[in-house]
Amino acid sequence: MASRITVLLCDDSRALRMLTARQLTECGFDVIGEADNGLTAVSQYQALKPEVVLLDLVMPHQDGKQALRQILDFDPKARVVILSSLGAQSDIEECLRVGAKSYLQKPIDPEAMVRVLRETVL
Repeated sequence: MASRITVLLCDDSRALRMLTARQLTECGFDVIGEADNGLTAVSQYQALKPEVVLLDLVMPHQDGKQALRQILDFDPKARVVILSSLGAQSDIEECLRVGAKSYLQKPIDPEAMVRVLRETVL
């Protein structure tokens, strides 16, 4: 059996992190870290080196776009999937240009999340 894909979950909503972490674990992923702001997301990425990062765009201290750039500066091969609320199309496009692999719309559809994460790691 293949090892579980490691995920760093970054969102300022504790409720969303708890729900998403449970869904990921149930679907065979290994949530190895969580961050509630962009600064923590970058330091957690550097410390844990997860295979995939789920990164919210709107977070305190440092937003997802800044965190994405710093993660990619640290590791150009980082696989980052953006989490975004409705109406953030231009932000999503910018993140994809910068190097994000994909994005998920909130509220997150668990089946879409699993599919996107698996595609991202392949």
